[in-house]
Amino acid sequence: MRFIHISDLHIGKKLRDRSLEEDQQHILSEILRIVDEIDPDGVIIAGDVYDTSSPTVDSVRMLDWFLTELSGRDLDTFVIAGNHDSPEKLGFGNRIFEKNRLFISGVFSGTMDRHTLVRGDERVDVYLLPFIKPAHVRRMYPDEEIDDYTDAVASAIAHTEIEEGVPKIAVTHQFIVSDGDSPVTCDSESVFVGGTESVKASVFDGFDYVALGHIHKPQSIGRETVRYCGTPLKYSLSEKDHQKSVTIVDITADGVELSYEPLMPLRDMRQITGRLEDLIAYGRNDPGREDYIYVTLTEDAIDALSRLREVFPNTMNIDVVGTEGIKGVTEEVAVERMDMMELFSQFYELRTGAPLTDSQRKLVADLMDDDMGAIM
Repeated sequence: MRFIHISDLHIGKKLRDRSLEEDQQHILSEILRIVDEIDPDGVIIAGDVYDTSSPTVDSVRMLDWFLTELSGRDLDTFVIAGNHDSPEKLGFGNRIFEKNRLFISGVFSGTMDRHTLVRGDERVDVYLLPFIKPAHVRRMYPDEEIDDYTDAVASAIAHTEIEEGVPKIAVTHQFIVSDGDSPVTCDSESVFVGGTESVKASVFDGFDYVALGHIHKPQSIGRETVRYCGTPLKYSLSEKDHQKSVTIVDITADGVELSYEPLMPLRDMRQITGRLEDLIAYGRNDPGREDYIYVTLTEDAIDALSRLREVFPNTMNIDVVGTEGIKGVTEEVAVERMDMMELFSQFYELRTGAPLTDSQRKLVADLMDDDMGAIM
């Protein structure tokens, strides 16, 4: 039986106040294309479906479109809530959705939700466990000693009726560690990563495959079949070298086989370094000029952000590095040397994505003159 494992869609996420709606629509379409090509029996979405517990109307519509598209195919879809999601909102209507083979585990019920897939003579049991904290489990089992996240997950598994002799998939959204080894994390992940939030991978030893969400870099932990599939898009500069993909899980009589299908974004994320004039000249002929660009300048330059955005419209950040190391960080690198008009112009462009017009600049200049006169 074949499954596609994805997670951490973070629908509605912004990159430095820039909407990623178009990028996310594209990558979800790419996932649907892969679904059509490999014809899986099930699709697993391992949490953080939304980027926030209060998604916008546009975000809800995007998820609705994606899940409707999946439901129109001959497959089962399994979704759990992550730490970014609202369990109650995500799980709303789940009993109705099950009639269309869409299984959503939002609010923790005290056990893992089990669903059985049967294809001919083949059977796989899928167990869903949304993001939980020890407090969630203590409320269910007040007489148990639940001191940490490992205890919490172990208790949820222990209270679940698990049939032996059947291939089993666990779907969860936690920070899983193994023998002191922790997964590689990224800058874009939640504060619920590492430290006391850790869960030992050994609690899942009874499962053939563990479909993990929460960590943005694709990787396995402990054993190959305990796997974070990673995000479908790059959500921070620390992910610029990642190859995003979907994980394909084949469960056969001989065991579990994993393969990976790369995802091609609408816009990549890159870091470029050099002198301002050289980067501008390079950008004029760069086929990827629409990518999300993080810039390291090797010299100070006036009005660098607006000039770079003429050739790289999605310039996200500027660092300045001199012969003595980093001289300034971010787009505010030369604030102390800017006049008030230049500061306001950059602020306005950062917030609106468009430069001040000549008439707007004149109006702002007049207001600044009036304010300075009042202060004097």
